[in-house]
Amino acid sequence: MIDSTCQIVLFVKDKEEAKSFYTQKLGFIIRDEEEFNEDWSYLTVAPHTNSEVVIELVEAVTDEEKQLIGRQAAKQVFLMFKVDDINQTYESLKAKGVNFFGEPQEVPGGKGVCFEDLYGNKLDLFEEYS
Repeated sequence: MIDSTCQIVLFVKDKEEAKSFYTQKLGFIIRDEEEFNEDWSYLTVAPHTNSEVVIELVEAVTDEEKQLIGRQAAKQVFLMFKVDDINQTYESLKAKGVNFFGEPQEVPGGKGVCFEDLYGNKLDLFEEYS
């Protein structure tokens, strides 16, 4: 029986550039970073050490992979991140240059706001009502 999700793959143009965005702009941590050989390295990031799900940053190599950069979920939101204080997180990320599509607003179950990563993937912040 499947118990939970543990990893999501995100295709990127440049692994170091993506690592910088996720760690420096979004404040994520590096969970794993290993170089197995010149053709294969492994890099995962997550909001914190206790995160159940990690994002594996995979540098796109094939034409098919390159076409997915910035379009992992087509025009839909690819990932949603829960936050405790959406207004504070929004202001903090905006000050770091993160591009948002509007301001936090009421959504079913809480407040949300959409933003994009450095390649154009849509991501959401979500603060759940208590």
